[in-house]
Amino acid sequence: MIIPDNETAIDMIYSEAVSATVAKVIRDSGNEPLTVGVHGDWGAGKSSVLLMLEDAFSEDDRTSVVRFNGWLFQGLEDAKTVIIETIVEQLLRDRAFTTKLKDASKKLLKRVDLMKVASKAGGLALTGLTGIPSPDMLGGLMEQGKKLLAGGEDLTVGDMTGYVKNVTDCLNDPEAETLPAHIHAFRVEFEELLAAADIDRLVVVVDDLDRCLPATAIETLEAIRLFLFVPGAAFVIAADEGMIEYAVRSHFPDLPLSSGPSTYARNYLEKLIQVPFRLPPLGYVETKIYLTLLVAGSSLDTGSAPFDTLLNLGREALRRPWDGNGLSRGVIEKRLGAVSAELENALILADQLALPLAEGAQGNPRQIKRFLNTLNLRLAIADARGIGDDVNPAVLAKLMLAERFKADFFERLEVEAAVSGSSITVATLEEALRKDDEEPEKSKKPATAKGRGQTERLPEDDLLASEWVRRWALVAPALADEDLRPYLFVSRDRKALFTAGTNLVLIVTEN
Repeated sequence: MIIPDNETAIDMIYSEAVSATVAKVIRDSGNEPLTVGVHGDWGAGKSSVLLMLEDAFSEDDRTSVVRFNGWLFQGLEDAKTVIIETIVEQLLRDRAFTTKLKDASKKLLKRVDLMKVASKAGGLALTGLTGIPSPDMLGGLMEQGKKLLAGGEDLTVGDMTGYVKNVTDCLNDPEAETLPAHIHAFRVEFEELLAAADIDRLVVVVDDLDRCLPATAIETLEAIRLFLFVPGAAFVIAADEGMIEYAVRSHFPDLPLSSGPSTYARNYLEKLIQVPFRLPPLGYVETKIYLTLLVAGSSLDTGSAPFDTLLNLGREALRRPWDGNGLSRGVIEKRLGAVSAELENALILADQLALPLAEGAQGNPRQIKRFLNTLNLRLAIADARGIGDDVNPAVLAKLMLAERFKADFFERLEVEAAVSGSSITVATLEEALRKDDEEPEKSKKPATAKGRGQTERLPEDDLLASEWVRRWALVAPALADEDLRPYLFVSRDRKALFTAGTNLVLIVTEN
C-alpha cells in the first residue's frame, strides 16, 4: 500500500506539540498583530503543523482561520490581491452575513480592484493616485488603447467601457489619494472589516511559500506586512528559511552580502517573522516510532481501535524519546495482546531501517515515506510478476539502503550478483565482521587500527573501509547466502542487467 504524502492531522511525530505552542503564542498575544514562522526543510511536516493549528482553533467561535497557498495562484493572479480576497471570502463564509460586514467587504474589495488594475496596467492606477498624469501613465494608457484596437473585430463594448473607466478613474478623479494615503486607508478599512466580522482574532496560515518563485514569495510577505499587519490579525507562515532567503537575494540582487553578524536576507526575514519555530529532524528513536506507525498504518485501518491504541503508545514514547527504544514489543503486547502479522512486519522493518534512515534521510519524514513507498512499489511489482515468494521485504529493504545512500558500493554489489546471484564483496565483508565479533573482547582494537581485527582480514579497499558500509553489513538479515537476482530485477530503475543465459549486459540509460 502506498503511503500518501499529504498533510495530515494524524500526528505520528508529535507535531501537535509545535501547533499547540503556536496556538498558545497567538492567544497570549491578545490583540497585537503577529507573524509566526514555522520553518523546516521540505518534507519536515510544516503543512501538517498548519492543519493541526486549524484544528486547535476549530472550537473557538471568536477566531477565524484562513488558509492561503500562494503556490496555487502563482502566475495566475497578483499575490497581494489574492491573499486579501481569500481573507474577505473566508470571513464572509464563516461569519454571519450582516449588512455591516457586507459593506465593509465591498469597501475593501474596491481598493483590491484598484490594485488589480495597477498590476495589469503596469502601475497605471497607482500612478494615477497622485492625481497627476505622468509620462509613464500616459504611455500606459496609449499601450492599453493600442492593444484594444489591435484586437480588431474581437473588440467589444465591454472592452471599450473598461478602458474609458480606467482613463477617467486615473485622470479625472478630483479626490484622488496619494499612494501613502491609499495604503493607510487600506489598513484602516481592513481593521473595520475585522470589527464588522465580530471576531477577536483572524489567523491566516500561509503554506508552500517556499515553493513560489522569488517575486511571488516576496510579494506575499510584503503584502502581509504592508497592508494586513493590523491589530487582531495573526499570520503563521510555513516556509523553508533557506528558500525565503534565496528569494530575498534573487529579488534584491544588489544588496550587500551582510550587515553586521547576519546577512541582509536573514535580517529581512527576521524583520517579517517575529516568532520563529523550527521543526527539528527526527532522531533514531523518533524515526523508529514513525516507521512502525507508518508501516502499521499502511496495513491496518487508521481509524481502527488497534491503530488508535498503537498511535497513543507511540505518542507516549515520543514525549520522552531518551527514556527507551520507542515502541517495544512488550508494551504493545501488554496493551494490544497478540502481535498481528502486519504489526510484526512493521516492528521488524522499523528495527532494521531506523538508524540508517535517521542518518541517511536526515530524519526527514517525507524522505522516510518515499523510501517506504518505493519498497512497497517494488514488492507489488514482484507480486505482479509472480515472484513475490522469492522477495523477502527485509532483504529488499537492506539492498535499497545501499542503493539510496551508498551508490558506488551498491553498483559493485549489483555487478557481482547479476551473474551468480551472490556478491563476493558482501560475503567477504560479512565473514570478516562475524570473525571480528567472535574475537575475545581483550584482543579487539578500534576498527581503524591496523594490524589486527577486520581491517586485517579485508582487502585494501576504500569502499570496505567505509564506516557506513560496515554498519550496513551488520544490519539484519545477512545476505551472503541470498540469491540477490530477484531483488535486483525488481529494483532495475535505470539498468537492464539480464539477458539470455548468464551473460551480463550493463546498459545505462540517460536520466
